Amino acid sequence: MAENNQDIIRLLIVDGLAEEAEAILNVFRDAGHSTRAHHVVSMESLDEALSGRQKWDLLLISELDVPEALTISGVIERIEQQGRDVPAVVLSDQQDDEERLSLMKLGVRCVIPQNDDELLLLTAEREIADLNTRRNYRRMSVALNESEKQRRNLLDDQVDAIVYVGEGVIRYANPAFSELIRLDDEDSLVGKAFKELVIASDQSDVDEFLASIEDSGQALAAVQCTLMSEGDELPVRAMVTPTSFDGRFTLSLLVRQQTEQQSSIAHTEEARVSKPDSETRLFDKKQFQEHLDVAIQRVISGKEKFAIICASLDTLKSIHAKGGKRVSQPLLMEVAKRLGLSLIEHKACSWGGGQFMALVKAADEATVQSIADQVLEEVSGTPVTVGKNELPVKLSLGSIFLTDANSDAKTLLVRARNACAEAHRQGGGRLCFYQKRKVNVVSSVEKQLAGMVSQAMQSDNMKLFYQPVVSLKGSEFGHYEVMLRMMDPRGREHDAANFRSKLDKNSLWGKVDRWQVIQAAKDLMTSKADKLKTRMFVHLGGNVISDKGFLPWMGVALKAAGIKPEALVVELSEQNVVRFSKEVPDFFKAVKDMGCGTSVCEFGCSLKPLETVKALNLDFVKVDASFTKDLTAESKGEELKEMVRKLSDSGKQVIVPRVGSAVEMAPLWHSGVDFIQGEFLQGPADNMNYNFEE
Repeated sequence: MAENNQDIIRLLIVDGLAEEAEAILNVFRDAGHSTRAHHVVSMESLDEALSGRQKWDLLLISELDVPEALTISGVIERIEQQGRDVPAVVLSDQQDDEERLSLMKLGVRCVIPQNDDELLLLTAEREIADLNTRRNYRRMSVALNESEKQRRNLLDDQVDAIVYVGEGVIRYANPAFSELIRLDDEDSLVGKAFKELVIASDQSDVDEFLASIEDSGQALAAVQCTLMSEGDELPVRAMVTPTSFDGRFTLSLLVRQQTEQQSSIAHTEEARVSKPDSETRLFDKKQFQEHLDVAIQRVISGKEKFAIICASLDTLKSIHAKGGKRVSQPLLMEVAKRLGLSLIEHKACSWGGGQFMALVKAADEATVQSIADQVLEEVSGTPVTVGKNELPVKLSLGSIFLTDANSDAKTLLVRARNACAEAHRQGGGRLCFYQKRKVNVVSSVEKQLAGMVSQAMQSDNMKLFYQPVVSLKGSEFGHYEVMLRMMDPRGREHDAANFRSKLDKNSLWGKVDRWQVIQAAKDLMTSKADKLKTRMFVHLGGNVISDKGFLPWMGVALKAAGIKPEALVVELSEQNVVRFSKEVPDFFKAVKDMGCGTSVCEFGCSLKPLETVKALNLDFVKVDASFTKDLTAESKGEELKEMVRKLSDSGKQVIVPRVGSAVEMAPLWHSGVDFIQGEFLQGPADNMNYNFEE
């Protein structure tokens, strides 16, 4: 299983047969997910699962094998009664549309064919993604409510007068504003038109100004007017910034009393904060990001549509390499001036490194393309003259639209740059729109992986690494985990743990396992490690369990290499132990008879993990890496500690992998764990030279 796998998936499985429930679970584990599962066979077992603090991600119901004591409607109703948000998916061979519709009316999210593993994975990942969105929404709603409370308290205590206005109507006014206009505390301004507080001669101008700010989405502006204060006129200046209040787009007005002496200073400040650079007509980064934040709010509220254009000066790097800053800086300045002039009706800024960002009002790709064509013509249409040199200007442009589903500012900027990079890859001088990469979960992925592995074996592009497995209780042996890595045709290195589960039932993986055993034996013989005091954990795939010739071959191979069987610990994954539950006991017995050690890894993700290994003659059990993550979670690894205690009582030595920090290490000292491995001790190395005595 991948060591960088996704978050743990927690499943409630309703199926009368434990073997079928395990098969469903293995679909997720083969796809690289760590799992926790509860097998629901009665209403009591469902209540037990729901009574704890555990949050469940998905309810899977096998319609053909629903236990006699349960009904689909009863299970869904019980979950709803307890106020749990657990999406339900029914596995069924039912082809009748009316039957499917009746299940959907019960609250089932989806009905899929019984044995369509690919559709099951796609559906589950979609439902869990939607569930996480709902959970995040609920968390954010609570956080927003608390934030609004704190903001009201801060605004109420503010010395400055602040008023929130939306569509010309006052949404909130703090006590300082009421005091400024000499309004009694018991009188509320909420719901009144702001212009009613302004003298008659200024009302029309102020109303139009605020409306224009709302329409344009200007990030920062200022207005001077005269308010009425108990019949007296009160000249004020208000700094206007867009914000949100009670979840609605609103204008925040910071109101200060104005004197004639302050008037010229105010105009100067307004020009400084509200306008772009006078030479290039480009905003600075901070101003641009303020405009972008406002644009995002306006897009979400449905007021306007915007797009980001990222422009990159492709020729800058080569010109800088030839002529240095003396040439490249004047080129960059001239391009900035041209770009600022070309985008003068929009908001643009220099992003650094020869890149520029622009925020443009555009409802469709045709509009953005028209703007891009104009930029390409006006900016790169003629070369730039620096001294006696005529320097070519070549731009690549990338664009992405702001949408309510695509509204994170940092993500938008990164994707605009990615689109710009794609335009550069296509030769530059063009615009590319951001296209989300589609990852298809198709059955052919196994064929592609098999092809890569076969090619890597033929090209000798496989290599073994060794990570120490260190005893916390003292051991006469030095233990190493054998880790296989593969180099692809592009020179990228891949850890076999990331794809082994998809191939290890394939006969090809049997060849890989044979290569691993031979190579590990060679490496041990040539290493400086004590040959009699070193043990290697070699992870073998499921194919060898049913291969009657593998163990006899391994005995001969070890003897030929001069390695004693005690130096090898044969390791199988928990999902393969479950998958080949009938064959595994005899397989491990044969391994022990040879003199090798036995181990199960990725342990703890099956329906009943302790029952899975109870009858097996095992020396070691390595828990799944997801349990290590729990050590720093709110539970403090209580589930792991309980599992370690039960495994130790049954005489099995427990290994905890992926220990990456002292924080994760601390709770393991007194947990009963026998061995640990991970980056905290040492990462995988191409030799066996760890000092176990330190």
